[in-house]
Amino acid sequence: MQIAKVRTVKTPTRGTPRSAGLDFYVPDDLSMISDKLHGAWPQSFDTISIAPGGSAFIPSGIKANIPDGHALIAFNKSGVALKKSLFIGACVIDEDYQGEIHLHVVNVGNETVSISAGEKLIQLVLVPVSYESVQVVDESLLFAQDSQRGSGGFGSTGDF
Repeated sequence: MQIAKVRTVKTPTRGTPRSAGLDFYVPDDLSMISDKLHGAWPQSFDTISIAPGGSAFIPSGIKANIPDGHALIAFNKSGVALKKSLFIGACVIDEDYQGEIHLHVVNVGNETVSISAGEKLIQLVLVPVSYESVQVVDESLLFAQDSQRGSGGFGSTGDF
């Protein structure tokens, strides 16, 4: 996948050669993006604070040419989610999107959280996508045969 840097930012990396996700970093030029920080505010030129229940929509500094038949899906970095209570908001980057990728995180914790320029924030996974069209049919024609699960909902396949 080809990328271009449009801000001062570290190149996305994998934690190990077999890591599924590409780690994306907070750009170094936070003072230039303070107008994009919804529910957050710059503490200095290299730190963003996010109040409980607040979110930040941070330009990543990266544009990506996503391969045909794929999408980039944003996932939590486990350490960031665990230690800072920051969870992913917007998740999908479609293959036909050509703009700068943004990192959307929500503070689900009870304390104000700070993130710093250069910090790993989220991971993006390149996944294949099906563009199958949607066809409306009568419910009686929807399934050729019953599955073992059938219409059983939450908890229907075993104990919690």
